[in-house]
Amino acid sequence: MNRRLLYKKAYRILKDSTPLKFDCGLLCGAKCCSGESDAGMCLFPGEEILLEKHGGFLSIRNEKMADTDVLFAVCSRTCDRRYRPLACRIFPYAPYLDGDGRLSVIEDPRARYLCPLLNKLPEIRMDRLFRRNVRSVFQLLIQDDEIKDFVHLLSDVLDEYKRFVG
Repeated sequence: MNRRLLYKKAYRILKDSTPLKFDCGLLCGAKCCSGESDAGMCLFPGEEILLEKHGGFLSIRNEKMADTDVLFAVCSRTCDRRYRPLACRIFPYAPYLDGDGRLSVIEDPRARYLCPLLNKLPEIRMDRLFRRNVRSVFQLLIQDDEIKDFVHLLSDVLDEYKRFVG
């Protein structure tokens, strides 16, 4: 399956799936969508193809992640949710491949200090179906070798991050 079709299918799976039944940005003032020059999301390999017609709300630039070139998207104005990157769609989760290549979906440790959904407050319960949908998306996407390699790289970065922040 070509990458454009893979991402379109992934986006469809997540179309109406969100961590909460309401806009979680109301809890934190939409911190993850602040549009600050250092606040953004990595794009998965080839994902930029679907973001070409984003209407100019995204700025895409080259960055480094563990000495690997990656594309990084930052909102420059109000997000058009139809064109938000996959990393935004799955936030605050991240795909994770362990040393044996087993896929899981974890709470992104980089989001711990940004996202109130990860504070484990009893009145905030994330939708389990959302997490299952994120897992389904990555079961599909890691069929592409370059995307799978990227998820391995991301997993290593997350492991390193967890080592430093505990």
